[in-house]
Amino acid sequence: MVRIFPYRIGPESYEKIFSVFYEVVGHNRNKTEFNKILFELLSPSERVMIVKRIAIVYLLLKEVDCEIIKKVLKVSFTTISKYRIMMESSHGIVPALKDIISIDKIALLFEQLFNDIFAPGVYRASWSAAWQRKFRLERKKETGL
Repeated sequence: MVRIFPYRIGPESYEKIFSVFYEVVGHNRNKTEFNKILFELLSPSERVMIVKRIAIVYLLLKEVDCEIIKKVLKVSFTTISKYRIMMESSHGIVPALKDIISIDKIALLFEQLFNDIFAPGVYRASWSAAWQRKFRLERKKETGL
């Protein structure tokens, strides 16, 4: 649980601090720089918490069953329900994740097409590799990951 000092800062001070935060964290960084900054700023439990929150919203948008989300991410139904309600009025993370999901759907379509062309049992296809691709695709469809 995060402990916040009881005295609030003013809106103009908050705005200045947030702009500095944006410049440090979000401004034109590559993945390794971004990881370095977040690893220094956030504790391990905070990083896990943020990743799980994003994953819950992502999997809910992909219409993965709540039971699977609960089992895979080790979260409660209450947490899942909280983010399902939050998604209804979200203007930030939901549109960003919808863009990612649309790209994932295209990639999944090509992966299905590739699996149909080089399916297990097809002449000149590596059967073991084809079965591995098939199982990986089925798992991706079921769990969303």
